[in-house]
Amino acid sequence: MLYPIRHSSHSLEEKSANFFRHHLPPEWNITYPSRDYGQDLSIEITEDGVYRGSELIVQLKASGQSNAQSGFERQSLKISTYNYLWENLRVAMLIKYIEAEDEAYWILLKDVDAPNQDNQTFTVYLPRVNTLSTINWDSIAGYVREITDIKLAASRVHARAVRQATN
Repeated sequence: MLYPIRHSSHSLEEKSANFFRHHLPPEWNITYPSRDYGQDLSIEITEDGVYRGSELIVQLKASGQSNAQSGFERQSLKISTYNYLWENLRVAMLIKYIEAEDEAYWILLKDVDAPNQDNQTFTVYLPRVNTLSTINWDSIAGYVREITDIKLAASRVHARAVRQATN
């Protein structure tokens, strides 16, 4: 008789998600988008136990073995995924889980060099010093708050200008 087989890629994907959840502050809320266009997870950040609208989006990758070179973990990423994440108003983070090391490496999208738009994919270099097991989530939350405040201020200035122009 034939039965469904769980492919190793599905197990690896689940291991990476479990690893990430285990290292995330427990009061932060994870949402899994039903359709994946480059955003695997949406994270609502609490600030002193309060949800104030700060969000982080995560693109989660996984590999059985490391693909390290000169202190960086390498990960191929579609240009379309990069563009989607870059244009998003929320802060984006790329994480790569390495099963053999039971560790993940991270980089904020703002720190990724812009790719050549003539290509389909490009290589992202995640610093191996950026281990998820030692990440300073307070620093990440502070950065997300800073960016959120800048974007909200710009939106409010624009809305005020539109109201004044129409009066």
